[in-house]
Amino acid sequence: MTTEAGNRYRDLVTQALEAAGAVDDQELKRIAFEHVLDHLLGNGQGQTGGDEEVTPTPSGSPTSARADSSLATEQQRIDAAARYFDIGPDQVQDLFDLRSDEPQLALHSTKLAKRKTEAVREIALLVGGVRTAVALETSTNDIQAVAKTYDKFDSNFMATLSKMPEIAVLGKRGSQNRAVRMKVIGIEAARPLAQRLVS
Repeated sequence: MTTEAGNRYRDLVTQALEAAGAVDDQELKRIAFEHVLDHLLGNGQGQTGGDEEVTPTPSGSPTSARADSSLATEQQRIDAAARYFDIGPDQVQDLFDLRSDEPQLALHSTKLAKRKTEAVREIALLVGGVRTAVALETSTNDIQAVAKTYDKFDSNFMATLSKMPEIAVLGKRGSQNRAVRMKVIGIEAARPLAQRLVS
């Protein structure tokens, strides 16, 4: 590694550490650090605006998931989600179906906000959170599919996601499918949401 490349990498690690520093929980801090660093290394500049060229792979394809043998079983996925949302493993199943590699929202529709905009925000935090917890990438298509299943999808869907401070919607504006990354404040917002929904 050249000195220039080494200095650049050190700067990106420093940025990632600063971004994750606001999280108190050590496990969540580690997850946040890894995702922020992955994002910084991915775009090479550490920018978080909405115009980066990112081409997410279709959900469910072999390349859309980061292979992680530690999450090979349903119980391992449940435990990972429980740590991420800071809820009990038995409560995870009130929110998610983790029997397959692709997590599904299992929440009763009446638990979501009545207004579609607010419900889409909740869905984005839950879907983005659980997919992050089980080491999967998230795309706008993943969130859109759930919003449609729960009859919460409308013409403001992409605008709602783009305005959320808790997530970063990456890729070219107008693209049909864009990558979604949870920000540190997204992790912090997802936890109390999940805890409220299972209480």
